[in-house]
Amino acid sequence: MMLKMEPSNYERSLAIAEKLLAPLVKRMKLGAASIPLEGPASDHGELADVLESFARPCLLASHWLAAKGGGGETEGFTRDEVANWFREGLVAGTDPSANEYWGPVTNYHQHCVEMGALVIALEIARDHLWTPLSDTDKHQVLRWMRTARGCGFHRNNHLFFGVLPLSFMVSEGAGSPGDQELLLRWMDTLESMYLKDGWFIDGMNETVDIYNAYAWHFYGLWWGKLYGDMDPDRAQRWRDYAVPFLKDYVHFFAASGENVPFGRSMVYRFNASAPFGLAHYCGVSAIDPGLSRAVFMKNVEFFVSRLPEDQPLSLGWTDEFPLMAEVYSCAGSPYWAAKAFSPLLIDPSDPFWTAPAQPLPSEGDDFVRPIPAAGMVVRSVDGDIELHNSESGINPGNTRFGTYKWGKTSYRTGVGLEVESASGEFPRDAALTAESEDGTVYGRHSTHMLKCTADESAMVYVLGHKVAHFSVQVETHVWWKGGWQLQLHRINALQPAKLTVGGHSLPVSTDAHENGAYSTKLQNVCGWETSDTVRHDGADRTHIMSECSEYPIMTCNVNGEATLICLAYCGKGTPGNWNTVSLDESGVVLKADDGSEWEVSFE
Repeated sequence: MMLKMEPSNYERSLAIAEKLLAPLVKRMKLGAASIPLEGPASDHGELADVLESFARPCLLASHWLAAKGGGGETEGFTRDEVANWFREGLVAGTDPSANEYWGPVTNYHQHCVEMGALVIALEIARDHLWTPLSDTDKHQVLRWMRTARGCGFHRNNHLFFGVLPLSFMVSEGAGSPGDQELLLRWMDTLESMYLKDGWFIDGMNETVDIYNAYAWHFYGLWWGKLYGDMDPDRAQRWRDYAVPFLKDYVHFFAASGENVPFGRSMVYRFNASAPFGLAHYCGVSAIDPGLSRAVFMKNVEFFVSRLPEDQPLSLGWTDEFPLMAEVYSCAGSPYWAAKAFSPLLIDPSDPFWTAPAQPLPSEGDDFVRPIPAAGMVVRSVDGDIELHNSESGINPGNTRFGTYKWGKTSYRTGVGLEVESASGEFPRDAALTAESEDGTVYGRHSTHMLKCTADESAMVYVLGHKVAHFSVQVETHVWWKGGWQLQLHRINALQPAKLTVGGHSLPVSTDAHENGAYSTKLQNVCGWETSDTVRHDGADRTHIMSECSEYPIMTCNVNGEATLICLAYCGKGTPGNWNTVSLDESGVVLKADDGSEWEVSFE
């Protein structure tokens, strides 16, 4: 009897991509230039959502079509069928006389983003999607791309969506005089947003987060791979940028494969692992190929194993939860997750696939990794990741995306987080918030780093708003020990304010008040007056992982200066208590139930 061979890592990954395509293929209609997907509309208009429902699935399909290992036709459709549908849709969508016409790009429009996705898809699966087109159809597509020429682009990662179409037109001989000079000038602007050690600030958004992975490094590496002959030195710079970034970024993934939920666009899920395979494909040797593969596969499988196999990707984290999406997202948005599948372009015999598997950093001993360039400290605790952000510069335009995505005291894998309620109130879990006398809750906004070390994260910020003239000045210091944090908040409330500190929120079942794997706890050390528990049930869901959630809070009233100190726990198992041995302006000495001591200097 012959033994059935286990599928290789490559075959498993190819099968996942095909399974993600299957529900899309079932919805493909002959002659259409969109895929009907269920979900809320974005604020970009119907045509943009229609284009997004085509372009992002096309990026997923392009990786499957171009897979170097072949095979992968097990879901009842073939490469020829999928490629034919996307080619015909591309022609219909770019034909101004057709009912399916997507319309032109205009200033600061979402169309440019999806045009960038299509450029990469056409390049990845050129033999399936571009080369078979007639010259007439190619000219039509290029005329449509030309509508991006001269448009306004947001001064952030969106400049890549001007660079990519112009680069494609130039490479196809359809550019205009000055196009190459213009796109390289845009690249200059993008590089001016480089901080150091591989990290970028997202231009006018003023944020530093996981967009570094699936936007900045993803597009920068692809530009160098596809069009680097326009400026070889620049292409090398982008490969060089990726090296220190990936050495930091590999620490953002829990032993489960989950990436820490932090920043906007969390509904893109496993596109968080996008740069690992792509960097290897582009010749960047930042980390061991066996580790790159492990991050990619664990991250994809973490999410895919929790989502229904026969349904399109939904807006959410581990399930469908549209409330966590931004106003710019629609039903097709989650397919930016397709960026993760760059490894399918790597030959199955390459070390990326054949090197011995390496454990993720989070699978080893607990670590602390300060990243001063990004203003973050990332640490692992029992296989989970905790992120402290002490330099979240969030500009006024980003407040509509939810400043809580950068402004909590810390972020954690395993337990998720609370999002802004439908009423727009800043969520109080894992955060310090201030409530004014009229009941408005203010969370952390623009933040300025004081310290970012292996021992301490410290920052200054204001809880308030310009129109209300409400202002609570805060200096926050955080230290850590295992699952515990010691938080010191020096307050100067310029008006009467109610201060609240929240613990991490746990997803809980509807009939129980505890989570089976994790515990969360707050303990007063100095200044807090009352304690309570916040619980959300079903109809008012605000947690990214569960309909029901629960977290502790402590509150106090402040008018003027105050010092507030607390202990916050989140982790596996049941925590004990700490007793204060000594406390003064210079520091605190704490003693645990088990006799261990924790001494922290405030100086």
